[in-house]
Amino acid sequence: MSGYTELIISPDKFNNRNVAQAVITMEASCEVLLTGTVLNPQCQAIEGAVVRITEVNILKEKTLLGYVLTNQFGEFAVSVLKNPQIDYQLDMFEPVQSI
Repeated sequence: MSGYTELIISPDKFNNRNVAQAVITMEASCEVLLTGTVLNPQCQAIEGAVVRITEVNILKEKTLLGYVLTNQFGEFAVSVLKNPQIDYQLDMFEPVQSI
């Protein structure tokens, strides 16, 4: 994603203050970050779950974009193009077992 910036607030910014203020300026991006958490029926995070990302256009044609795996907290993130003509389908699968 091109729309990323980092801000580091050092301890001296908190001297004798309860609130630190900062101004962050970023350029608009044509991408959006999709995030989520995969849980089991007991609402426990599933590490290593496979999330398949598919683009669906207005004609209902599908294009596979790829796969991501969830982290130890069941979380995933993927960057996709922001387009009002496109829907995104996310399919989740249980973790792949190694043999």
